Amino acid sequence: MNIALLSGQSAHLKAVPDLLARSGFRCNVFASARALIQGVSLASYDMLLIHDELPGTAAIDVIRTVRCARSRDLPIMMLGGSSSEEALVEALDAGADDYLCGPPSTRVLLARMAALRRRATGDRQRQGLVVRAGPYQLNSVGRFATLNGERITLTPKEFDLAMLLFSNAGRVLANRRIEQAIWHRELPPLSRALAGLMSRLRKALRLSPEIGVSITVVYAHGYRLDVHDDGVSMRLPNPLSGKPLALTVP
Repeated sequence: MNIALLSGQSAHLKAVPDLLARSGFRCNVFASARALIQGVSLASYDMLLIHDELPGTAAIDVIRTVRCARSRDLPIMMLGGSSSEEALVEALDAGADDYLCGPPSTRVLLARMAALRRRATGDRQRQGLVVRAGPYQLNSVGRFATLNGERITLTPKEFDLAMLLFSNAGRVLANRRIEQAIWHRELPPLSRALAGLMSRLRKALRLSPEIGVSITVVYAHGYRLDVHDDGVSMRLPNPLSGKPLALTVP
């Protein structure tokens, strides 16, 4: 799992990144609300952890801003210093999925994260998520793709890769991020497995600029799915594009 942590100036959370790393998670720490908001627009995260005491910014405003830009499928946990009922209700009303008060113990934090992840995964499966880009649709229940209504059968790994790319259209996905998602580990440096899988997916889906959707290799970084028209759903607006956000941060 790829975790984003907005810790502010909390001394209680200094050990959290190392704790998550030892537990097999990848954790990116953001020092400001602006950095977090830009970060989630440029990379794919499985969960956000946000402390409720941030310098110059209300944590609930950060949550609301992320929720405006992202659908409900991104789990958010607030780590709070207050155990009051008002703080809990305010966080949940703002869009947080869970609230953990006090300095988090290792076992409780990991257990709550696992439960939150299971709940989010179950919600997506029940919703029968369909991702659309250009003339393509990906159906997460039947695990198949369609091109202009024509059904295309994919192997399990091809479908997982397609869902990852299409759900992050326009974003550069690092090789190691893709490898973790598909193989649940980073591949050896000289492995051609990822390049081979990309090639097979291109061929299976007939991806090309002419058809409206293509895969671009971003040298020394990874891959990006490019959609050459406006027919994209589930795409996160980029705060760097100049469009105003609901949150003003210093």
